[in-house]
Amino acid sequence: MLHLNDEPKLTGGPSAAGTDDQNTPIWKVLVFDSFCRDIVSTVLRVNDLRDNGITVHMLLEAQRTSIPDVPAVYFIQPKPESIKRLAEDLARDLYELYYVNFSSSLPRTLLEEFAVQTAATGTSHQIAQVYDQYLNFLCPEESMFSLHFPNTFESIHSPAMTDTAISSLIDRIVSALFSVLLTLKSVPTICAPRGNAAEMVATRLDAKLREHIMNSRQNLFAEGVEDIVAQSRRPVLVLLDRDIDLGSMLMHSWTYQALIHDLYNIKLNQIAITQTDNAGRKAKKTYDLSVSDSFWANNAALPFPEVAISIDEASNAFRREADEITRMGGVGSLDEVGGLDMGASTKQLQRAITSLPELTARKASIDMHMNIATSLLDSIKDRQLDVLFQMEEQMGRQTKATIIEAINDPEKKDLQDKLRLFVLFMLANEGLRQSDIDECEAALRAVGCDMAPLEYIHKLRSLNKMSSSIASPSVGTGGSGSGPGGAMGGSSDLLGKFSSISNRLAGFTDSSSLGSIFSGVRNLLPSRKQLPITRIVESAMAGKPAGASGIRSSVAAAGGASGGASRMFEDFVHFDPKQARRGNLAGSNATAGPRSQAATESGSAQEAIVFVIGGGNYIEYQNLMEFAQRSTPRKHIVYGSTDIVSASDFLDQLTRLHQSTSSK
Repeated sequence: MLHLNDEPKLTGGPSAAGTDDQNTPIWKVLVFDSFCRDIVSTVLRVNDLRDNGITVHMLLEAQRTSIPDVPAVYFIQPKPESIKRLAEDLARDLYELYYVNFSSSLPRTLLEEFAVQTAATGTSHQIAQVYDQYLNFLCPEESMFSLHFPNTFESIHSPAMTDTAISSLIDRIVSALFSVLLTLKSVPTICAPRGNAAEMVATRLDAKLREHIMNSRQNLFAEGVEDIVAQSRRPVLVLLDRDIDLGSMLMHSWTYQALIHDLYNIKLNQIAITQTDNAGRKAKKTYDLSVSDSFWANNAALPFPEVAISIDEASNAFRREADEITRMGGVGSLDEVGGLDMGASTKQLQRAITSLPELTARKASIDMHMNIATSLLDSIKDRQLDVLFQMEEQMGRQTKATIIEAINDPEKKDLQDKLRLFVLFMLANEGLRQSDIDECEAALRAVGCDMAPLEYIHKLRSLNKMSSSIASPSVGTGGSGSGPGGAMGGSSDLLGKFSSISNRLAGFTDSSSLGSIFSGVRNLLPSRKQLPITRIVESAMAGKPAGASGIRSSVAAAGGASGGASRMFEDFVHFDPKQARRGNLAGSNATAGPRSQAATESGSAQEAIVFVIGGGNYIEYQNLMEFAQRSTPRKHIVYGSTDIVSASDFLDQLTRLHQSTSSK
């Protein structure tokens, strides 16, 4: 799209994409609306846009001045207001040519309206292209996507939502999922639980896919030999409602990426952290968590103690290389290396100077992660997140007394943390006596917790007979699991490493508090476990019932609620858009979608797309990725949701739902 929808070719040729006959870049203006801006900013930064010939990028809604003799790339949603604004830009002759790209399919009525408006102003000759890009989703990770629909869980459950509004939301979800599948060039089999939003999405998505495959003059799912090969490996699309497992949205995590999201709420792959300098001044800093950052890519899913060690190793490696370069140049710092005379330098020094930009980028990355880690450690110590994580890892061992003790502990300063801990305890113990629940709730009220989220969870469980659970360590996984020593088992040597690295880390940046923080933080390694959604996906890919060894074992081990999730999975509806007949193809007792030929021959599906309606998080994403990596042969799973939601934001949605239902 940024190369004017020309396929990129090998560099060095005269017809490389986005270049003129002299092989020079065609400089362009990028105009997008706020939604499409978020799509772009998730995967590209300003430097990336510049590398692709974009000199200026502006919002469609902003006041813009004319830039003549320059083509403009428009990336906008197919909405009447966007069409009107585009036609106004054409009438004002802001740019030379207009390359129009819609994030999803442009309805014929809007296309005709666009044609009428441009014909009336005599500007249609300036429109060089009109494309449907099918890109109305965000992609924060290689195997993760988000529709960027905030507060979907609240919208679906709100009594104020009319049937028309719900239907419109379902259609938007279906449209975005269609774009995801088209991007993947894959027509999956589809399975979903009965009776909720997931079934509505499955039914409409099946109809949309079938209509496109059967009736379209051009099938966009098969355009070349590579696409035909991809179609032979059909994945299973598992659509799920957030209601099946509320616990995963409230868990505390110990992995780097999930911790950052819990504390700082990753938005568009950016976080904002308020930090205090040596003079006591507070300032908010913004950091980009880019997939192009090799340190982030390699460490995002690792336990936080391991990330701290990786930061130390990276800083030491950087110091060694920097010292070598400054020694050869006879200068005091890297900043002075750039001023050396290249002609007078030796070949060895020239190579070192050439590597200076890469070293500078590495230093910026290490500085960023050092600052993030320092801030994380402050929050961990202040909120005792290590203690809370350990308690949740051993939730099956917790009692009413231990939960009340944690609630009343003044060292645990965050009230939401205490509420989350009790909700997880309650969901993991379906047989908990009402008197015990009342006693714990009284303790929560006494310390000042907002009880609205808990009240709504009670309503939701009574209405839906919900059986949500906390996953416990799988039997026989060994290694890092919490055995007799609990979550601390197998990691006793790491705490000693912290004392040795803390001084070196503290000297790398301006922070001097890392050592003292580490000394008060427990060193834990997460046990290997499968969350309920992972259990469902495993059974769907295997093409067999979850049964007593699947969902039941996970739920029962966590708290004894064994029947609900298993029964729900056995009652999934299934669709195959490639089959002529529509409906529940696998029967009422099936537990997996209808199998493709490739999956049938191999015995199980090797690819899956998991989509949660109502919000997802990085805990589920990482759990699914771990399952995929452990599988033999290795499976490929893509995780998506209507939005990536932090625990705090999810509690806010529950609060508003309680208020709206209480006012009825």
